[in-house]
Amino acid sequence: MAAGNEPEPTFFDPSRDRRTSLATMILGGVMLALGVVVVVQATRLDNGDDVVGAATAPWVVGGLLLVFGLLMVLRGRRDMGPWEESTQTHAQDWKRTGVMVAVLLAFALVVPWLGYVVSATLLFGATAIVLGAPARARSFAYGFSVAVIVYLAFDVLIGISLPTGPWGF
Repeated sequence: MAAGNEPEPTFFDPSRDRRTSLATMILGGVMLALGVVVVVQATRLDNGDDVVGAATAPWVVGGLLLVFGLLMVLRGRRDMGPWEESTQTHAQDWKRTGVMVAVLLAFALVVPWLGYVVSATLLFGATAIVLGAPARARSFAYGFSVAVIVYLAFDVLIGISLPTGPWGF
């Protein structure tokens, strides 16, 4: 306990930061919207006579987006506390949002040439840094790890090829 018998702040305490709770709700809403789009597109695919086919991955991804998006919206709302009418957005929030959109657009533009693994590594690392990750090198290392796992899951397990780029991965 800190002086004055107040609990020490934890690393992540959403009840103290309404902006974090609001960002969680917004990201959850975006995930819900993406989940709906993915599921709608999955209905247009056919597995043929196979149990697992081209439509399986979009159904799984869409379902997971819907579930986790809903959970994020509910958690953000729970942590938000009572609504306040005077909640204001700061210039830093708009800058961060603009950078995130630019990074996402850059990912979409370079993935055909650099390949999924390199592009996703840059996307995940840059996103972590923009959101305040303290260690840049570690952010890109984690981004690389996630990108490789996703690439292998799609390429080896599911059989869906992602863009390979000049390096073959």
